[in-house]
Amino acid sequence: MALKLLVNASLLVIPIGGSLGALFGIDAHRSATGQAPLFSGDSDSSGGGSTGGSTGGGSGADGSTSNNGITNSMYCQDSYGISPPSDGQLYTLNPNQWGLLSTTVGALCMNVTTNNNETYPTKYSAPQFSVTWKYEAGPETQPVHAYPNIMVDGILPVELGEMESLDLDLHWTYGVGNEPVETTVESTLTAETLNTNVAIDMFFDSDKVTAQNSSAAKYEVMIWFAKFGVATDPIGSKVTSRELNGTDFTLWAGNNSANQHVFTWIAADTTERFVGDINQLITDLYSLSGYLYPSSSDYLGVFSFGTEAFYSDSNVTFWVPEFSIDITKS
Repeated sequence: MALKLLVNASLLVIPIGGSLGALFGIDAHRSATGQAPLFSGDSDSSGGGSTGGSTGGGSGADGSTSNNGITNSMYCQDSYGISPPSDGQLYTLNPNQWGLLSTTVGALCMNVTTNNNETYPTKYSAPQFSVTWKYEAGPETQPVHAYPNIMVDGILPVELGEMESLDLDLHWTYGVGNEPVETTVESTLTAETLNTNVAIDMFFDSDKVTAQNSSAAKYEVMIWFAKFGVATDPIGSKVTSRELNGTDFTLWAGNNSANQHVFTWIAADTTERFVGDINQLITDLYSLSGYLYPSSSDYLGVFSFGTEAFYSDSNVTFWVPEFSIDITKS
């Protein structure tokens, strides 16, 4: 399914709907940094906390808390561009509740953990983040409520043929409740009728400006590392399969309602941890025939990673303790 995207760092706040009462909390590994629960004290569930702050302990009126040089900030807006400063690769995060209707029951909050010294484990590492959400099932015409995500910032667009590698280092988990879990247990998610995926979303076009517009780009290419629930299906039909760094992927191809050509690589098994060059999943598309595929002269304009939130009977938390992407050009 095509994923509605995104914002840049200058995006202004879009007011949140009136359904936040359905969300009981979000607690992204706060115990590890000695902090109080997010929804206690002066926390404000209708706004976003600012990053930064002192290296001592404390809680801001905007809902952010800081302890030992680490700041946790919560964002429950429909859409909000969160661009933490970094001395390395820049990223923009977004709750991105793009599919809310006036009848939507449920809510979502994103928690972002930033280092006040603006340094992370590697030059390409992103801040940790988690997303806690719960929605009832939407209509068939609008089954996806949100795509909370992190987007690579500041280095795109880039011509596909100029990319030598797209080195990904990824670790994520999904669990029932308001706190991150160390390991995804699929049986508990199935019991709560969770319908979602965990996906990279990319957009290509022959025009470098259009490639940066997710609604207008000619091609959408996704990589799904997991899919849960009967409602979470790719667009089109199966084309081919391949193995990459120990993970088996199947390619699906079709057109979405905006007439974009959508290509979706889906991992055969839930893959919480992936390290490797995913550029091969792009270059494979050049050699396929019988369908309109992208070429090496097209541009990559958007690269994001997140989860499509369809519905769940209980609160669930998506946690990303490790994410980095290193785009190497020739």
